[in-house]
Amino acid sequence: MAKKLYSAFVQEGTEILLPILAEYIEKNMKAYYGKEWWQEILGLFYNRQPALPISGTDEELIDSLDFARCIKIMKWRWNEVFGDSFGEQSNKCRNYVHELLDVRNAKAHIGRKDIEQQDAERALDTMYRLCFYIDESKASKIKEVYKVVRNGGNEAFVIDGPSSIDVPTNVEVADIPKEQITSLKDLVGTEAVKKTTLTKKISLGGKEQAYPIYKIRLDYLFYNDQNDRVGTWIARYCAENGEDSLLSLDREEYNKIIENFVYESNPDAIKKTQKNILRYGQREPGVTLADGRVVDGNRRFTCLRRIDRDTTDEQYFETILIDVDVEADKKEIKKLELAIQHGEEKKVDYDLIDYAIGTYKDVELTHLLSIEEYASCAEESITEVQKRIDIARIIVEFMEYLKLPGRYYIAREYQVYSVIDEMLPVLSKISEVEKQQLKTIVFNNVLLQANKDQRKFIRDIKALVNSDSYKDYFADQQIINGLIHEKFDDLEINGKADLDDFVINNAILREKLRNSIDRFLQLSKERKELLKPIENVTKSVSLMADVDESTFDKMNSEEKEELLDGISRLSNVINEYGSKLGTDPNGQAILYKPYKVAISRVDRPIIICKAVTVDIESRRITIKLMALKENEYQADTCNVRLFMLDADNKRISDSLDVDVSTEIETEQSLILTRYKEDETVYLVLQVPEDSDDEAIRIIPVELD
Repeated sequence: MAKKLYSAFVQEGTEILLPILAEYIEKNMKAYYGKEWWQEILGLFYNRQPALPISGTDEELIDSLDFARCIKIMKWRWNEVFGDSFGEQSNKCRNYVHELLDVRNAKAHIGRKDIEQQDAERALDTMYRLCFYIDESKASKIKEVYKVVRNGGNEAFVIDGPSSIDVPTNVEVADIPKEQITSLKDLVGTEAVKKTTLTKKISLGGKEQAYPIYKIRLDYLFYNDQNDRVGTWIARYCAENGEDSLLSLDREEYNKIIENFVYESNPDAIKKTQKNILRYGQREPGVTLADGRVVDGNRRFTCLRRIDRDTTDEQYFETILIDVDVEADKKEIKKLELAIQHGEEKKVDYDLIDYAIGTYKDVELTHLLSIEEYASCAEESITEVQKRIDIARIIVEFMEYLKLPGRYYIAREYQVYSVIDEMLPVLSKISEVEKQQLKTIVFNNVLLQANKDQRKFIRDIKALVNSDSYKDYFADQQIINGLIHEKFDDLEINGKADLDDFVINNAILREKLRNSIDRFLQLSKERKELLKPIENVTKSVSLMADVDESTFDKMNSEEKEELLDGISRLSNVINEYGSKLGTDPNGQAILYKPYKVAISRVDRPIIICKAVTVDIESRRITIKLMALKENEYQADTCNVRLFMLDADNKRISDSLDVDVSTEIETEQSLILTRYKEDETVYLVLQVPEDSDDEAIRIIPVELD
């Protein structure tokens, strides 16, 4: 007889859940929409096939809903109709609904293939959980189907609870000679290691295959001391108790210490997982080496150990067994560990410093894996891995700066990962010397705990760098750095307590660091406000330069008049600003110039205005000019155009083109076409080769 497909079990679960969902939907839709409840559902599936009935009895209407439509109705009307009915479990149940929609879609597209056992388990477990919150009394039927799938689809072996089936055995551990026990596999068939009917697929040595799952008594297992999750905790223990202190412990003492590390690394996650195991059993098997080393599943192993202490029932760890040598196959074990523990759903559980230092050790220090291999196993990009290594390098520098090399657990206490992460983009914008200065600045500020929000502190530095206002701040910090090291360099630092004492005894230095960033941020802000008008004018010029002059010919008279009016208003604003800019350091009026400064040419001599005289009665402006050569490449003469402007930037004279020589002084006169007494007018000097909007000099002339 052919074995029942896992997809068939999932289908069986949906058939149990469907009428429960349909009745639940009817009840809640009626409560919210009243008599229009079915019209609302019809609107959701308007023009979708197969069409729903327009009318009928309530029983006929809800019978027309299939599983997919029930799930979609709940998803689409969750906020309005269904969410509140679940109370505090609303978010959790909404996730179940979304997951079941994915299950339905996946099942609809597998064709004749079957789904994986673990996917079927997950789908049925989700159905059970959703049903439990809708109608607890009916959820048990789905759980029965779940049990069958959990036990490999073998309905003859269904037992109470979500545990796997043990292969029957009568062998006692005591019956096996000790010399024959070289690995846990030698104990298979005893009460210590029980083989189940389940399997788990993993890839080892480039080959994917299904491994049988065993239930192993907890006292035959021990933690993996190479696990990145507890690496910094172990380093701390060894620093405080001796380098080889863990090696002298027996297995249970060792396990107690590491268990405490795992728990302290994330107490909330441990409590949550422990609660789930108590309620549903261990859902995900671990990976264990034949010597008893738990490669994957430290958290589950920890939870089971904690449960074992609180109950009289013997606890077992469900795991596959890999018969490899921990030293000879270290690379393959590491690749397996990465693939399992740093999958997309799990890597967020890791402390970022533990993760970074672990990556750094594997790639940079031990060269156990290349960066490409690491990225592939952890399902990350090479860029992501490289960034983490770059952060780890700076963490290493930080610990050396604190005179505590390798004590990465202290870096975790300082929470420097996010600080360094924020610092990386800034480092890419400054010179090598400045990079070292910035790292020193950050190390000092972290050491002395000068900033409550360290990420904001880095962002403030980033703002200074982006505004090119950081050099004075760096210089100020260098002075403070000297004061810090006058006191820090001679200290003997043995641990975090010594660093804390240094902070307590140097509150003034901490305040200097804090005041420094505050002061330069304020200066930068003031400078930015000062330059705001220039920035706005520059933007305005850029916008005006982008105007397409060819559109002028396409405008009608009204549009042209409107444009000219706008230009006139703009000109008035510009002139008003010009009048408010005051005088230059020499007391001369600062003029808005409709000309930009012409770029000097290497072959052009400098034009000097030696004198300007005014004869008001004749309206004559007399100018004396001469050319000056700065080098032998410059010409002896230069043709210059002269004319006068009034305060409104309008021409008030004819223009003259004259040759100015380096040999003799040139005197020329301009006649003003109009003027006002006591007015300031402007002499403009242009070189004809330059564009019309460029001038080499603009000289104010007082008419008094």
